[in-house]
Amino acid sequence: MRRGLYEHRLKQAQHHNSQPRRLWDATVNHLTDRTDSELSQLRGLRSVQSSKKTGRSAGIVATHRGGQFLGQIRNTVIPAEKSWAHLKGVKLDFDQGACGSCWAIATATAMWANAEIQGHNRTFSAQELVDCVQNPHNCGGSGGCQGATVELGMNWIMEQGLDTQADTPYRGSDQKCKKNSATSLISNNGDTAALEEMVAVGYHAAKSKSSPGLLLGLNGWERLPQNEYEPLMKAVALTGPAAVSVAANGWNAYGAGIYDDCDKDATIDHAVTLIGYGTDTKRNQKYWTLKNSWGLSWGEDGGTIRLLRHEGNIHCGTDYQPKVGTGCDDGPSSVPVCGMCGILYDAVVPHFGKSN
Repeated sequence: MRRGLYEHRLKQAQHHNSQPRRLWDATVNHLTDRTDSELSQLRGLRSVQSSKKTGRSAGIVATHRGGQFLGQIRNTVIPAEKSWAHLKGVKLDFDQGACGSCWAIATATAMWANAEIQGHNRTFSAQELVDCVQNPHNCGGSGGCQGATVELGMNWIMEQGLDTQADTPYRGSDQKCKKNSATSLISNNGDTAALEEMVAVGYHAAKSKSSPGLLLGLNGWERLPQNEYEPLMKAVALTGPAAVSVAANGWNAYGAGIYDDCDKDATIDHAVTLIGYGTDTKRNQKYWTLKNSWGLSWGEDGGTIRLLRHEGNIHCGTDYQPKVGTGCDDGPSSVPVCGMCGILYDAVVPHFGKSN
């Protein structure tokens, strides 16, 4: 069976690479003989559809760039290209294995990178998120290795803190949560008000001065406006890497170049870390740079992929299968998505204060 899959995908790669005007090259890698079910498990994310509510303004008001958050920054010169690939948290070799933990790894990677930028010498455990983040409304799956969301992960960190990578290393499977006193941040009694507040677009501050997230240097986190290009550019250029949700069906064959094979109507099903953007002068194409969680041998330059970048809110379509690839219980039947592979749909940025 494995040999048959390998030979079939090898022919697909050869056919793709025979196209003279292609922007990216397909390759043979450790995923070539995986079944469709195994590849789907690798993606393992369903993102949360936000209501029209914005993030809470109650609680501690953290200062960020003079009190302005990303959605409020105006008249700022954005550099033509940016890369955070040099950061230790980005260089880490993360292979999620058979666990659908992309959401946890993207959360921990974004945390680690943004903390490093602000001078915090600390790592963050993706495994604790897998083990501890409860998901009673089945947002992104049923929790742990069966999928959850970055937003649920960020709420956990803000209210419960997060262990280091050394003290709770990644295992690639569901383990027992070490925090025995921790409780679910949302109920499963059908009341979705708390969930909507937790995942709302906007800035999410700590609820109190004793919130464990503050002890990590995390002032708060921000969910960027859905399907808007400029806020995401500002986030990567001015703050640091962002955890983003994407449609990654087909990424398993990616070897190098600028990936452009996502239809406008894309199903969001994976979480990765956006670490930069630029322009390929040889191909005369703009791109986003994303750090994936399928190991350093996948993709180019240490487990990354470049995604075609359209300037503005274009390449828009609809995710017609949100209950398969996005959303919580009783979610909408369809959601709008913009950008190649829906990259503009759902992005989250941690906001750290400067280390003393």
